Amino acid sequence: MSEFLPWIEKYRPRKLDDVIGQETVVKAMKAFVKRGDMPHLLFSGPPGVGKTTIALALAHELYGDDIGGNFLEMNASDERKLEYIRGKVKDFARAMINNKVGFKIIFLDEADALTQDAQHALRRTMEVFSEETRFILGCNYSSKIIEPIQSRTAVFKFSPLTREDVEKLVKRVAHGEELHVDKEALDAIYYVSMGDMRKAINILQGAAFINKKITKELIFKLASQASPETIKEIAEEAYKGHFVKARKLIDELRINMGLSGEDVLIQLYRHVLDMDISEEEKAFLIDKIAEYNYRLVEGANEKIQIDALLAQFSIAKEHKHRH
Repeated sequence: MSEFLPWIEKYRPRKLDDVIGQETVVKAMKAFVKRGDMPHLLFSGPPGVGKTTIALALAHELYGDDIGGNFLEMNASDERKLEYIRGKVKDFARAMINNKVGFKIIFLDEADALTQDAQHALRRTMEVFSEETRFILGCNYSSKIIEPIQSRTAVFKFSPLTREDVEKLVKRVAHGEELHVDKEALDAIYYVSMGDMRKAINILQGAAFINKKITKELIFKLASQASPETIKEIAEEAYKGHFVKARKLIDELRINMGLSGEDVLIQLYRHVLDMDISEEEKAFLIDKIAEYNYRLVEGANEKIQIDALLAQFSIAKEHKHRH
């Protein structure tokens, strides 16, 4: 096996019993395997939480070594147009069945990227070939899937993985690759990934190329993120009215770690929710963060906007007293 194979593939479970997290979905998939039959499925949830892994594990459980000609995995974001559905998808759907299960499976990942016309063509294909082919659609936002498709599928919602789930797989990978990951590094990996297992494993692999001893400093540097402690210090200094000190800390982050203005905003937003301030002040600050994020997206000067946002932290306390 290649040394540079992405670890998310190298350690991807091939059986449902080995899947970490998403217990409710896994339980349902095991029931389908036991029955030897399944409906069309719609997997909806954020990236890196197990949608592709469970679809592959389900196929492995059903077909075993015969998975090759009976399971088609495709990324719908690569080909979004009508011709894509009328071509490869339709050809595989109507191909002859060559297994004991009685149907083939097509897994369309990122199905919410399909155009409306392509989705309507897919709906028709699902109807015509439902006897010989089952569809599994993976998406981040089920609201972007047209209602006729949603009504023809069993919808399963995936949630972000818990800290325990992420740490469990990270420890499994660390053991297999002979890495030393300390507790602070585990906390950093979870903070950076926010429940996205793909992101957690990829950042761990990147760190392992540099050093077999994984530290939180290495994780934050590779992820281009500041530590929660640094973000906390910036927010608290700005809130206290120590504008110059907070501004200096921000400048150090941008110079030493290469953080963009949007990176800083996202981390400040996450911290504001945990600050020991009133609900009114939190609402005020979140509203301001959203405003300055919009300004950055529209192309405003990054340094000026970040400095202006820091000023809003000291204004938040005054805002509370005025009201």
